[in-house]
Amino acid sequence: MPALSTPAAAVPRELDEATRARLLGRVAAFYARSLGKDRAGLDYLRSRGLGDPALLEAFQAGHCNGSMRDALPAAGELVEQLKALGVLNEKGNEVFYGRIVVPLGDAAGNVVSLYGRRIGEEDPRHLFLRGERRGVGGAAALATGTDAGPWIIVEAVLDAMSLWAAGWRQVLALGGVDGWREEHAEILRARGVKEVFLAFDGDAAGEAGAERLRPVLAALGVVAHRVTWPAEAKDANAFFTRHTAADFETLLQAAHPQGSATSSGEAGRLEKESHLASARKSSDGPEGGSYLGEGSQKVETRADGLTVSFGGGEKARRYELCAIEKPSASRLRATVRALAETPGQRQCGSHFVIDTVDFFALRSKRAFSAEAARLFRESVETIEADVNALTLAAEDYLAQRASGTLAPVVVDAATAAQRAEGVRFGKSADLMGEIQRDLEKLGIIGERTNRLLLYLAMTSRKMDEPLAVQILSSSGAGKSHLQDAVLSLCPTEDLIKLTSLSGQALFYKGEDSLRHKCLAIAEVAGAEGARYALRNLISERKLVIETTVKNALTGRLETQANTVHGPTAVFETTTNPDTDPETKSRYLLLSVDESPTQTQAILAAQRQSHTLEGRKRRQQREAVRQRQHAFQRALRPLVVVNPFEPLLAYGDGRLLFRRDHPKYLNLILAVTFLHQHQRAVRNDAELGDYIETTLEDVAIANELAAELFGASLDELSFPSRQLLRLIGEYVGRQAAEAKQPAEKIEWTRRELREAIQWTEARLRLHLGELVRLEYVAPLSGRFGQRYTYRLLTEPGQSEESGRLTVALKNTEQLRAEANLAGLGTHLASQNGYLAGTSQPPLCEVPSPAKPHQHKMNGHHVPHLAGFGEVRTGSVRVNGAHNGRDGTLATAGERK
Repeated sequence: MPALSTPAAAVPRELDEATRARLLGRVAAFYARSLGKDRAGLDYLRSRGLGDPALLEAFQAGHCNGSMRDALPAAGELVEQLKALGVLNEKGNEVFYGRIVVPLGDAAGNVVSLYGRRIGEEDPRHLFLRGERRGVGGAAALATGTDAGPWIIVEAVLDAMSLWAAGWRQVLALGGVDGWREEHAEILRARGVKEVFLAFDGDAAGEAGAERLRPVLAALGVVAHRVTWPAEAKDANAFFTRHTAADFETLLQAAHPQGSATSSGEAGRLEKESHLASARKSSDGPEGGSYLGEGSQKVETRADGLTVSFGGGEKARRYELCAIEKPSASRLRATVRALAETPGQRQCGSHFVIDTVDFFALRSKRAFSAEAARLFRESVETIEADVNALTLAAEDYLAQRASGTLAPVVVDAATAAQRAEGVRFGKSADLMGEIQRDLEKLGIIGERTNRLLLYLAMTSRKMDEPLAVQILSSSGAGKSHLQDAVLSLCPTEDLIKLTSLSGQALFYKGEDSLRHKCLAIAEVAGAEGARYALRNLISERKLVIETTVKNALTGRLETQANTVHGPTAVFETTTNPDTDPETKSRYLLLSVDESPTQTQAILAAQRQSHTLEGRKRRQQREAVRQRQHAFQRALRPLVVVNPFEPLLAYGDGRLLFRRDHPKYLNLILAVTFLHQHQRAVRNDAELGDYIETTLEDVAIANELAAELFGASLDELSFPSRQLLRLIGEYVGRQAAEAKQPAEKIEWTRRELREAIQWTEARLRLHLGELVRLEYVAPLSGRFGQRYTYRLLTEPGQSEESGRLTVALKNTEQLRAEANLAGLGTHLASQNGYLAGTSQPPLCEVPSPAKPHQHKMNGHHVPHLAGFGEVRTGSVRVNGAHNGRDGTLATAGERK
């Protein structure tokens, strides 16, 4: 072992033993917490095979990364006391900076000193607190051991940690070949130890130190046996990076052939725990490897987490981990289900235990271990070893997921067949038609445009800028059924459905718990307090909050930041048309069809639900969901490049177009992303793999945008627009009967309610919006008098007034402009899915022979006109009115 170093002496400041022990305990606890916040220290320990959380907790190991100085006041009594201890130097800097720190204790368990091991290889590697050498390395860990089994004395603290992790709990570390002190003798006398193994380093210094210690131990009545290391390992830590606990037991037998290396009962425990040590070697050793990939333990990566299996036969133990997250450096949580298994058959019913476990909280781990021990009929120690292995597996899983190196999901033949089915579905020539037919099989009546848009938004969760959708309709219109039915096609691991959401809940989610997920709110009324969080999640694609926490070292209040990363596709439904503009501008707004024709179709379908054919259709829905889940899982994150984007046009007459235009562009990208199995994957040295938009993708997006974006830009909600049309028809009839101008006709809410057959609550809600926006004027109605109203628009113009549509270029115009720009290779395929346009004929494409030129920044460029807003009563797509009846045709139907 290299020579030890002690800091230069400083002017002593006397501290009583109680104050000294209390301060050193707080310093050790601070460094232990820092170990989880700075991966440098933890990565070093793992490289030495010492990453087991139970081991780190037993030895109270920590890392000095310089953060304590920031947590301390600039000056004061506490700083002076830490200087007196030698934790800080005279300049106020941390003496143990850049080192792994392990507290040294006395026989009573009090922290009396600190040991530091430099992470790098530069000298001095080993450092102790200045002053008289005190304390025993591993004294804290002795409290967790038993009096059974052999006692082993080693030179270094890391050697003691390696032996403890392998199952030998009675280990003393001297802190050097000449580090024997009276404290070590006191522990041996108190435990009645009569025999020890000297596992000193396998070099000349180690041999000499062992010979010097033999007579000292003999005076205590203790017989010492020398452990001889193999040539490739000079100490315990190096040995266990290449060998198992069983191999070390062989060394003990060789050192004392007449004795037993383990006591009865202890041998069985060591045999079980040797598998854990072997697994740690493959996970944390220098050569890396897959965690628990050999022996009696196996880890499988699933789409939503991990499955860890131990043993085999009737004693098989299986743990399924999902919802794995690390919300802060001091917490690691997962939902764990323990399953008792027999060969070929999984136990069911009451033969499982499920709980949310915090792997960094001792109480949580003990509670789960106790329940799992009863389930498996194993000792608590065995299950605690399992839980320690689960902790390592969960940490590795999160680290690999964060770095993008997560191992591929282990799939069986059935899962591989499902993936192949998903890819085959994605290559369908009539993909949009297949999706529409699957949506219809789920029981969605009509709503062809709405359901396709919802499906694209759900798929966009895997993109960098997903879409957000809000469905606004009257109560009972079927908006929740529409949203739930479409989102049932999203894989369960990517879907978060909530009925209520508090204002701060999203800010405290796990760092990656919302990344590329669908967040569905059942009703906006249950998430009113979270409107600000949802808006920022959509716009900024992350949430950041700072909260006040108490510093465990100083007792002062400090701020701690928590970041939740998106992007997230957000879905919600509401009946309230008074959504604030800030929220409304971030969503694509949909409204379900509330027409009598749609009602008749829904009622007819309901009357078929319990017939023989209806029962068969219900059974088909699960097959549809499985096929769609397989397809969604087969979609991999890919960058989408749209070469047509500079040629596109959009309205520019209103400020809100600035936020609406990106929705149109992202809708095109979502269509391309959905067709990724039909697009050639290209590669760029800087961008990586990507796919390109075709003119056909733009055509599909145009059909959806022409219908839906006009409603999003309308100042009236769709139910209120429908009410305005019904009022216009009613006033027109009354004016014709009375032979009076329409502006003279007055009416009450009751008269209108009886005429149009709306409920009182629905009429009051949407009539209030018409009054507020001055489409209808109240004439009287106070102090108990009846309200009367008058229509402020012409009855025949009720539906058209205020409607706003955007100007989109038709695909024929884009085709001609693309040819001029040299983009002919990206034009549409021959499926015929070429949409019309809402754009009026304000711009003719120049003839290729003599293109019109205009100057831009002094240069002549081809003229590509843009278009402002266009007010019109309807939008024509493919020469036919694409109204609210959901008649968006698919490519297959057009054929």
